Amino acid sequence: MRTLFIAVAALSLAAAGQGFAQQSHDDHHPAPAAADPANPSHEDCKAVMGRKMDDKAMHNHGADKGAPVAGRTKALSDAEMAKMHETCAAKMAKADKPAK
Repeated sequence: MRTLFIAVAALSLAAAGQGFAQQSHDDHHPAPAAADPANPSHEDCKAVMGRKMDDKAMHNHGADKGAPVAGRTKALSDAEMAKMHETCAAKMAKADKPAK
């Protein structure tokens, strides 16, 4: 009885595998835009700059006293963000140049 149950379960899994396979639906997924080193997106810059683009951590008295609270953060100013994007664009342009 046990082997019959295992055999039926294995056979049903094998038969249902193709029936539940997802069809290709690339039609409604646009191709990702090519990265332009002269004008990188925010996500491209976050990939290049890493944690430097994250919000700044503010002083957290609760954490100093041992309280399990998440630290508050402050968003980068527009000037700081613009500087990060300029640095990112320079790094991406430098990476695109062929090595000598």
